[in-house]
Amino acid sequence: KAKLEGQPVLPAHVLDYLLKHPELVPESWKGKLLFFWGTIYRLADGRLYVRYLSWYGGRWVWYCYWLDFDWGEHFPSAVRAS
Repeated sequence: KAKLEGQPVLPAHVLDYLLKHPELVPESWKGKLLFFWGTIYRLADGRLYVRYLSWYGGRWVWYCYWLDFDWGEHFPSAVRAS
């Protein structure tokens, strides 16, 4: 997570747009979980989570991960190209 500081991370409304326009999602993203760190959600109990885009069941869907999850190198983040 610290590696994302200062990076142009994408917000969740981009994820929502891609779900409505799946033809815009690169084929190379299939098989990956792409996190949209530009929007962090908080539940009423205070827990934080981030949404991600995933190819599942022949279509693009979104899920979420808790921020206290054990993060690793295999979780790419969506950032804006410069």
